Amino acid sequence: MKDHFAQVLARERAGLAAVTDGPTLAGWSRGVVDELSAPQSPYALALRPTGEVTDRADFLDRWRELIAETVDRLLRSGATSATAGASGDIDGDRTAVLVLAALHGGSILSQLAQDPWPLIAALDLALAPLLAVPARPARSATDGPDAQPAGTMSPAAARSAAATREAISTFPS
Repeated sequence: MKDHFAQVLARERAGLAAVTDGPTLAGWSRGVVDELSAPQSPYALALRPTGEVTDRADFLDRWRELIAETVDRLLRSGATSATAGASGDIDGDRTAVLVLAALHGGSILSQLAQDPWPLIAALDLALAPLLAVPARPARSATDGPDAQPAGTMSPAAARSAAATREAISTFPS
């Protein structure tokens, strides 16, 4: 397996093992965004569509398993903001695929925009069923009159998070 794949999996194994609740999940999210924002980090290198397809597929499958195990552990412990009824409807494997899709697609959009916001937004929405507020605000307070203070969710983002939770709950098992 490529060196950057092994580095990411080792970091993720340790990082996801430390996730015990919503705030530590948000911290994990911020760390992954920071890694993907650095063009030469192992994370950015691992998500580039280069190399053997089987190596990339194996890497993504292992990372998906780590994320799914973390989501399932959080749901079992009740340590997230997912409501008691909704948490039974959240599937760890589907959520993990959604998180990886957000990481991959969001990082591509962020690279094109030269702005981390698309990656942050995609990951926030993927994790919305588990978090009461996004890991980071949608935009900084200097971005305009509609910008939200750090740590708060705009009404539109709250509606989007609720819609995401509802959509996930309707996925067939």
